[in-house]
Amino acid sequence: MVTASIRAWKIAGRSLRHAAGNLRGCATTQSPGGFFHAVSCFRERWTSRCHYFVHVGNCIVLLAINQKDMLHLRTLSVTASCCGIAYNLLQPTPLWAPAAWGAFFISCHLYYITHLLRDRVGITMDPDHEAVYERAFMPHGFTPRQFLKILQAASGRIEEASCGAYICRQGEAKKWIHYLLEGEAMLIDKSEDKVVNILPGKGGWLGEFFDPAAPEDHWDAPRAHQVSFKCIAHRCRFLTLEISPLHKAILASDLAEAATRAEVSDLWGKLHGSHHEHRRNTYSAMLELAVADGKVDAKEVELLEKWKTRHGIPEDDHQVKLAELGWTTEDFFPGFSGVKIE
Repeated sequence: MVTASIRAWKIAGRSLRHAAGNLRGCATTQSPGGFFHAVSCFRERWTSRCHYFVHVGNCIVLLAINQKDMLHLRTLSVTASCCGIAYNLLQPTPLWAPAAWGAFFISCHLYYITHLLRDRVGITMDPDHEAVYERAFMPHGFTPRQFLKILQAASGRIEEASCGAYICRQGEAKKWIHYLLEGEAMLIDKSEDKVVNILPGKGGWLGEFFDPAAPEDHWDAPRAHQVSFKCIAHRCRFLTLEISPLHKAILASDLAEAATRAEVSDLWGKLHGSHHEHRRNTYSAMLELAVADGKVDAKEVELLEKWKTRHGIPEDDHQVKLAELGWTTEDFFPGFSGVKIE
């Protein structure tokens, strides 16, 4: 297909060079008619050869359908439409209606070409917004310009919370949604039990980013948070977006499909994180049980080390849990007696 397209393009090029030579001949003819005489001369010479424009135009269409880049495809389509207009106007009786439709198609292509060129113009973002875009929007099909449009519509801003502060509480009015950029947050359910810890990256939305089944006016009515999110790191930094304008901006920009992909990815990230959190909780329970009698023998240490290695429990988690239980590393690993000294 590609080889045939290249061969057709060469044939079209030779035809265009021949046409250009004839047009120059008309344009340089000395006559008081000027431009209109040149047009008349061109019509006289090419009316009998107007089929060349059909061949050239179809060769260009053949090239266009092999393009993966939308800008190249539309540019070639404009060129092919120009050839079609030339063919229609070079008939003994010019075909104005098909030529007018060709001009209309060209204007449509040019309109979208300007949009494509505008989207490809370099856009600068500050480091925080760039990090949010690369983690939560770009992988799902949002362009930088679409991301900035959403930020503007939803009053996006970067906020901070200290350790122990609630980012949002269960029962409070649900007006904002947050994306965790730095730190760690805890999801707490209605019974005040910890459900899962949220980390930046996949699964980093603190709440539901987008519901494809919700009507456009869903967020116009008052809504309340069903769970709480609490910062458990030294500092949490997050992007805050107003939910109602966010939802409307996504629908108005035909980004519902991309937003749905982002929501599904976020849910998978939380599911994966919940499994990891379950393993961490299991290890904590095993460690607590092992030290309950005030001593740890070599066999218990070996079993705990195997579990920690197999399930990827960070050493920092191990150290933190030991400290919570009032133990040190020296106490935990059996020494002379294997008994924790009070």
